[in-house]
Amino acid sequence: MAHKTQIPVVVIALPFAYQEGMDKYNGIMRFLRESGIDWDIRIVRETFDAAQLHRNLPESVAGVIIGTADRFEDSRRDSHCLLACLKECQRRRISLVGLDWSLENFRRIRSGRCSFLNIDSEKLGTFAADVLMGTGEYASYGFVGMYPKSAWSRSRGAFFARRLRQSGRRSVQMFHGDILKSPQNLLEWLKALRKPVAVFASNDCAADIVLKACARNGLRVPEDLAVLGVDDDPVFCVHTRPTLSSIHPDFEEMGYCAAKELAALMCGRSKGREIVVVGSQTVAKRMSTAPSSPAGMLVRRVDEIIAERACQAINSDVIASELKISRRLLDLRYRQLAGCSVREAIVRTRINRAKHLLAYSGHQIGTISHLCGYRTESYLAKVFLEQEGMSMSEYRERCKKG
Repeated sequence: MAHKTQIPVVVIALPFAYQEGMDKYNGIMRFLRESGIDWDIRIVRETFDAAQLHRNLPESVAGVIIGTADRFEDSRRDSHCLLACLKECQRRRISLVGLDWSLENFRRIRSGRCSFLNIDSEKLGTFAADVLMGTGEYASYGFVGMYPKSAWSRSRGAFFARRLRQSGRRSVQMFHGDILKSPQNLLEWLKALRKPVAVFASNDCAADIVLKACARNGLRVPEDLAVLGVDDDPVFCVHTRPTLSSIHPDFEEMGYCAAKELAALMCGRSKGREIVVVGSQTVAKRMSTAPSSPAGMLVRRVDEIIAERACQAINSDVIASELKISRRLLDLRYRQLAGCSVREAIVRTRINRAKHLLAYSGHQIGTISHLCGYRTESYLAKVFLEQEGMSMSEYRERCKKG
């Protein structure tokens, strides 16, 4: 009688309360679908408490993927918990992939069963500088770090400043103080910056603190300060006033790479390593970096509406009515600043959504049509072919191969 192949138990601990946690999990699941590998997955949602993860490791576990709280909380307690978890995995010969760990705390631990993945700070900081330089003309630029001793935060700031100075922007100020414990120091720093100023914050949490400091003290966003964050998390970005522009790193690609690396560790094809995940970077432009002119503010508001509701029953007439402006003037202003019509922007957003679903979901094309705001599959197929030069089926096959 044939023996059943034992399916390995894998524990996944990610910050599911944040968008990045879900994106990373989607990447993990995409790798499993594409590779045909089967894991018995156990989810640990309390990823910020590595001690709880330690308690929840079953005896039969073969691998662990851990995303840490270091991006949000920089405390000695967290480092001790993570180090304890790492040592336990080593003791039990459990393969481990750590996401966003502070590598300087763990490089002294050598093991053939542990790999660490981090987002490329150089690309992120450089991209942030390019985004803000392309937004408008500013008298100065600033960077706000999340924690004074966070290596990832300081690294993002250093590459941000380097890119600006290489581009001839000499007035660049850095704030690496504790923004949670010393809000007054942050406020005094913000007030001293030459206005108008563009401020890059190391993540959305830091950017949200900057926005609140401005609101409480009469600093206007974006007229006095343009603010850009990182992570594009709706918790911080969509419900703030003004809404927060934010860079969206390729967290899904990070999850995919983590699962691929864990599979290699578990079967002995990898000896453990540090991996920098480059991926693609996009920016969600919202009101915190809007041009200060009335036309610029109008265009940014239209972009927000399209980003949030393009796949619903929306068109130029609906947007014009909501903004209390004529359809003709709306299209004129939008084309002047954005280089395309409102309708074209809606179509492009819908097609991008269709491409994402084709690449990363198993939905039928009819379902994708509905999710992208089209009543019929045939109409989306026509528009997709016009925009992409290939059918949706061809695009899906290309994604599977590449």
